[in-house]
Amino acid sequence: MLRIEPEEKVAQEPIVRHYRGADRSEAEREYTIDAAQAASAGYLPASHHWTRNGTGFLLAVVYRLQRGAAAGTERFAAAERESPPGLFAPPNGKAPETLRPAEPRYVAEPRHIADLEPRQSPEQTPSATQVVAEPEAPRPSPHASARNAQESVHLGREARLTLQTMDLHCAGEPLRLIRSGFPDVPDLPVGERRHWVMENADHVRRLVVNEPRGHRDMYGAILLPPHSDSADMCALFMHNAGYSTMCGHGIIAITTGLIEDGLYPASEPVTTIRYEVPAGIVAANAATVRLEDGGWAVRGVRFTNVPSYLAAQSLPIRPDGVELHGASAQYGTLSVDLAFGGAFYGIVNAAELGLRVVPEQADALRRAGAAITDILRRDHTLGHPTDATLNFVYGTIIVDANPRTSPDGLASGAHIRNATIFADAQLDRSPCGSGTSAILAQLHARGSLGVGQQIVNAGITGEHFLGRIEAETALGPYTAVSTSVAGRAYVTGYSTLIVDSRDPLGEGFLLG
Repeated sequence: MLRIEPEEKVAQEPIVRHYRGADRSEAEREYTIDAAQAASAGYLPASHHWTRNGTGFLLAVVYRLQRGAAAGTERFAAAERESPPGLFAPPNGKAPETLRPAEPRYVAEPRHIADLEPRQSPEQTPSATQVVAEPEAPRPSPHASARNAQESVHLGREARLTLQTMDLHCAGEPLRLIRSGFPDVPDLPVGERRHWVMENADHVRRLVVNEPRGHRDMYGAILLPPHSDSADMCALFMHNAGYSTMCGHGIIAITTGLIEDGLYPASEPVTTIRYEVPAGIVAANAATVRLEDGGWAVRGVRFTNVPSYLAAQSLPIRPDGVELHGASAQYGTLSVDLAFGGAFYGIVNAAELGLRVVPEQADALRRAGAAITDILRRDHTLGHPTDATLNFVYGTIIVDANPRTSPDGLASGAHIRNATIFADAQLDRSPCGSGTSAILAQLHARGSLGVGQQIVNAGITGEHFLGRIEAETALGPYTAVSTSVAGRAYVTGYSTLIVDSRDPLGEGFLLG
């Protein structure tokens, strides 16, 4: 049922609810009961969207608070009489063919893990999510011909796909978590799931990440039930070029959002969530505090990453169109280390490129990082010791070794400051979680950082992660390290994303 908060507690933004049924009439009955109760509290339906899958029908309704209008069921009846065409009697009596929505995936069923008592999974339906109301479908002019009126019904908006999302950021890097509407994904090992999503659900990545709903540097994620018994849930991450194998800022953001939104059972003082990602199992420990109202706040998240190692040292490359400085200019080549922290990264010194990691040089950093990544992908074959699907260069980390002298003064307390360029020239606003692990592995292999030691690694926004070497380990023939990375994330909003059946750009695009 629709929960109506006291008027002084609610904002005037709309809210959205979903109603499911084996057939349309069943969904409509649930909606009718809810809408009558909503009308008595001053909420009226503003828009309706039908979708259908193999198990039944889904009706999404947006309600708006009507101030100054007479409350009661009379208003609901009037609103129903004025509902957009097709709500209860679609053209030809048939529901539109749509992309199949999945059941909501707010959180996977928790698995019992060490130091946590088994808990009941949180209720799958969240409290009313605030969204921006959508305009009603246009109505024909009273002077239009019957033919034009019929055409206006058929040409009206139909949502081919509706997604509910939670938006967050971690040190400035966005994370758009898909909460419902994603296609059903088979229960496969995580690497096969990633491949299945690439082949069968890439249209969802494009509409979530790309323009007009996103931008070149948007980042997304979907949570699925775990395949591994060692995990509480499976996480797949997406960007402008495809799908990541690991994402540290995403782990921090998702953990924060799940706990603070009440979608995962929390405990005090630490809540642990273990994620299955294509690179392996990653454990996130959130510092959690119970609030007076019964909710939870997350003070920070530290995740323990998959084993990280330095794969190659001092590779000489000559990236196209990149001016070299210092020793690199003298020798005519740029020296690059290759390290793995859940993905493979090239690591270079910003000074050898004549650059500082500051927002004013974002475009130059992006161009240089993309050029270096292109050369590494072209000329260097990688061999992860245990998983061949990880054998590709994900991006380049440009490290400013002297952030205390940064022109913008934003990272004076950091040991290093970096700009990570990954995927298709995408610039990470955060210090990059998996990239921080790669840097830790590099520093340890070069003898600059020992077990138990920590660095403050700032990103281009000036916000920082704390990276620590927890232990030495092995990964196949390589000496590796176990690392942890800590940071903070914040919820920035909730969205209902819709693909209009008439929209030729509905599934997204990118310029440049």
